[in-house]
Amino acid sequence: MNKMFLAAGLAAFGLVAGACQIDVERNTDGSLSIEAVISETDIATEIALGMEAEEGTVTVDLKDGYALVAAEGPNDENRRLTDTFSFRMELYVDGDHLGAEISDAKWNGFDVPQDMVDIWNEELAKELEAGAKEDPDSTLVDVEITEDDLRFEFRVETEHSKG
Repeated sequence: MNKMFLAAGLAAFGLVAGACQIDVERNTDGSLSIEAVISETDIATEIALGMEAEEGTVTVDLKDGYALVAAEGPNDENRRLTDTFSFRMELYVDGDHLGAEISDAKWNGFDVPQDMVDIWNEELAKELEAGAKEDPDSTLVDVEITEDDLRFEFRVETEHSKG
């Protein structure tokens, strides 16, 4: 279950580089403003790939301010049984990087213990921080979840804007 959750959560954040529409504008100081927009369908597809859910289904239901993620697939130990997993995910700007919080996690209809959800949130925070360090010239300005899509707005420093 831990592996499935982390794959789902981290795949969601890898979407910015993957299946999205990107709009780039140059600011007067030479930096770039980048808006990445990812549709609800593309989010579900990317999360399914991250979870390696070839045999199951993944659905994402975007709401204003959060996403509901649900997955269903064969049980690892008994392929005739089906496991279900769901959680609520909120995204936010933490300093100048992406933050995320998972809540309302359920496994086969039962609440996932809060201490396990806390561990997942800590691991997500570490992964997101590590990802942010990979591109120190990029700053997340805004993130927004609407009923139709997920939008990220970045400011990217260039040689000209740093100069």
